[in-house]
Amino acid sequence: MAILAPRGRDSEVARQVLENAGIAAVVASSLHQVAELVEARVGAVLITEEALNGPGSEALHQALAAQPAWSDLPFVVLANGANSRSDAATRRMDDLGNAILLSRPLHTEELVRSLRSALKARRRQHEARKRLEELQLREVQLFESEAKFQAIANFVDQMIWSTRPDGYHDYYNDRWYAFTGVPAGSTDGVAWNGMFHPQDQEMAWQRWRHSLETGEPYEIEYRLRHRSGTYRWVLGRAQPLRDKNGTILRWYGTCTDIHEIKIAEEQRQLMLGEMNHRVKNTLAMVNVMVSQTLRHADSLTEARAAIQSRIGMMADAHDRLINATWSETRITEAVEAALAPHRSEEGHFTITGPDLPIGSKQALALTMALHELATNASKYGALSVFKGKVRIEWSIEKRQGQELFHFEWRESGGPPVEAPTRRGFGSRMIEQALAGYFGGEAELVYDSAGLRFSLTAPLEGLTL
Repeated sequence: MAILAPRGRDSEVARQVLENAGIAAVVASSLHQVAELVEARVGAVLITEEALNGPGSEALHQALAAQPAWSDLPFVVLANGANSRSDAATRRMDDLGNAILLSRPLHTEELVRSLRSALKARRRQHEARKRLEELQLREVQLFESEAKFQAIANFVDQMIWSTRPDGYHDYYNDRWYAFTGVPAGSTDGVAWNGMFHPQDQEMAWQRWRHSLETGEPYEIEYRLRHRSGTYRWVLGRAQPLRDKNGTILRWYGTCTDIHEIKIAEEQRQLMLGEMNHRVKNTLAMVNVMVSQTLRHADSLTEARAAIQSRIGMMADAHDRLINATWSETRITEAVEAALAPHRSEEGHFTITGPDLPIGSKQALALTMALHELATNASKYGALSVFKGKVRIEWSIEKRQGQELFHFEWRESGGPPVEAPTRRGFGSRMIEQALAGYFGGEAELVYDSAGLRFSLTAPLEGLTL
């Protein structure tokens, strides 16, 4: 408590009264000193009416005006009576704002009670300020925490999402919207399932409902629609956040783009199947080659030489095929590599077309497809008879301003062709794998006059 009572022994008496009441007090000599105590955050001020008219009132007014918004310093003003106050003193009291007027003479108990009330009000101001500062600090911390979370969530190369305990999706990071290209908020709730491939939606729903019912972690692979309109393979995972009692508070999940890995695995499996099938076909072809050579040879010596020569050509074709997988080659070389083991003196093949560059994987796919076609032709088609013919030709065509690569295999002079009752691995490999590698369309036509195969793809598909 600051005291300013410049006349007589008022200040000393007031200080003694306050000390006896357990209230610390400091006696000021002027309004200038009171202003300094105000700036030092004194608890309250006890001042006499006549002291308000002394020098330094402007300094006190400035000190009060400079107080923070939460501060409303209480003043207890001792007056000689309501009729004795001057106009100047009245104005000074109005400037104080938070002022309590006590008329002299007064009882000590009344004075102490008023001062305690003023100090209590001041203490509440400080407590309110402390609570406000704590709230402001928490708000800053919350803002910084949110900013850090958003920075981390949007920086990592993952789609991140979270849901309420009931599974309602209410958050996705920027990566989700960048991947899907949908407007913010459009996949909240249960709309997320519509982003999956139609064949994967029910499976995803069942797996998600199971996790919500049991609390077990969620993990699934599905195809998610990309902003380009295509579907890409994604690994979805989610874990529940629980309180100390085990109650689920939220679910936090991620989506990882595994499309390239998935496609690579599918291609690896396809390649293993192709290799297995190729080995079987190679053995079958060796059997056919040996049988035909022995049937047409005039002697065992001639047959042995022919067999050795043809097996050598087959090995050479395999070498060229392996070399073609590592660098760009020419389409003529790829065709010749595929047909070399199937050639004979009869001149079964007619090959025409421009010598275009072709990528290694396209060359591998084309060589294997031609090998498959030639093997089947040796067993059942035009290459199984003396007069059978195979015409292979390719060209560049323009359709609607686009350059297209067209490739065709056409058999003639062989046994009548019948469509198979079931499609085996070879047919699927020729139509699906080859079309996929070239980014085009492939078709097998089982014409009774001879098997036909055609491939049509964008010209750039040869070297993708």
